[in-house]
Amino acid sequence: MGLPRIVLFDLDDTLAESFRPPTPDMIERLERMVALVPVAIITGGGFERIRRDFLSVMRSGTDFSRFFLFPNSSAQCYLYRDGSWEKEYDLLLGLEERNFIKKTILETIEEMPECRDLQYYGERIDDREAQIAFTAVGLDAPREIKVGWDADRSMRLRLCSLLAPKLPGFDVVVGGASSIDINRQTINKSYGVGWLSKRLNIPASEMLFIGDGLLPGGNDAPVISTGVETKVVMNPADTAQ
Repeated sequence: MGLPRIVLFDLDDTLAESFRPPTPDMIERLERMVALVPVAIITGGGFERIRRDFLSVMRSGTDFSRFFLFPNSSAQCYLYRDGSWEKEYDLLLGLEERNFIKKTILETIEEMPECRDLQYYGERIDDREAQIAFTAVGLDAPREIKVGWDADRSMRLRLCSLLAPKLPGFDVVVGGASSIDINRQTINKSYGVGWLSKRLNIPASEMLFIGDGLLPGGNDAPVISTGVETKVVMNPADTAQ
């Protein structure tokens, strides 16, 4: 591939360390890149996370009209128009769907003592309406605990394997440093790639997706089915390189 016609990034552990904003150097690189090609951020995190840790540290002169934001693994899309970010679409889960997913998670972790008996901080289930995320160590756990608890993803992969048969019609994938993400089966990061392809009339094969979760079971892996070019990174330093 030569210069891609649009570059798509995961956020956590790709553009920034989990639960931290991108470094000034990364922001500068992105600002230079968006002057060349449009840029999309497709993340399992919510829009407020993107606003707080990403948009707030970018320079006011940045051409945000060339940014496309896809929170909650593409269940939502935000575009910049007339000086503000506007929601382009919102594919929320229904209340019954969300309650069913949460009930199934709580029942399933009883089968995993390493999750059931684990000390946790605050709530463990994050209902984002468009997506349900489960963090075994708790949403309020210190960053070092979130990052260190399941570094090899083995416990989350096992939990995903237990949950998936109980949640037909949903994708259950490893999310950020300590989470799993659950979306409708057709609404994952591949949806954002397909939407952009149609919106911009650019074949997926002429796009580049960069992320740390492209391995089997990762929440970036669904994009592979679209035919988009992919680049696996291990951390933000890889992405900068």
